[in-house]
Amino acid sequence: MDEMKVRLSKRMVELGLCSRREADACIEQGLVKVDGAVVTTLGARVLPEQQITLAGQPQALATLPVTLLLNRPAGDIEPPAQRVGPDSRSPQDVSEQVWLSRHRQHLISIGAVDELCHGLVVLTQDKKLPRRLAECEMEFLLQVERAPAAEELKARVAAIRLDGKPLRQCKISRQSDHQLRCVVYSPGAGFFDEISRQLGVRLQGARCIRIGRLALSGLQPGEWRYLQPFERF
Repeated sequence: MDEMKVRLSKRMVELGLCSRREADACIEQGLVKVDGAVVTTLGARVLPEQQITLAGQPQALATLPVTLLLNRPAGDIEPPAQRVGPDSRSPQDVSEQVWLSRHRQHLISIGAVDELCHGLVVLTQDKKLPRRLAECEMEFLLQVERAPAAEELKARVAAIRLDGKPLRQCKISRQSDHQLRCVVYSPGAGFFDEISRQLGVRLQGARCIRIGRLALSGLQPGEWRYLQPFERF
């Protein structure tokens, strides 16, 4: 019996329902029924006598690779990519792109990815984008138990040494008694822990609010959206 089965997409083309390219898109978007049951698995196989129906035309698809923006919640211990799914997509997302499960695969995370960080995360399948973002400012708000006075903070920042070298491409300023602002390029793992230790402050959390020219505004904690074609970091 299995020998008689053919790929669903091939059978759809044979029946004149759509082109081969459209067939895969229709399957991914849940528009295809086999004997009345929706089939969303690419590569699914069917028997020639099974009834195949199409519920409509496929919507616009994101051209791979895709890039997403996520507001990672405070205290989240899961990898940022696990937050991405149709149920957590922001209702403010004006993109016409249809969610596909493959948009969650092979994502590289940049931004609020350290253990104590939350806020803006860029998730991308574009392998060239992380290199470009390394040249963009990232703005973080650091929650601390008690912030030093402005002049004292300035002196402590000047004394910071990372790998024996003065702190470069990083600006730290006082926002309030419990908050510091840090503008930095591509902070590595453990960066905020180390500068907090050298500043003599107790770090409670770091929130990324901006990467390049794109800010966190509009995304609620746990929500994500697609990067628009016209948006630039």
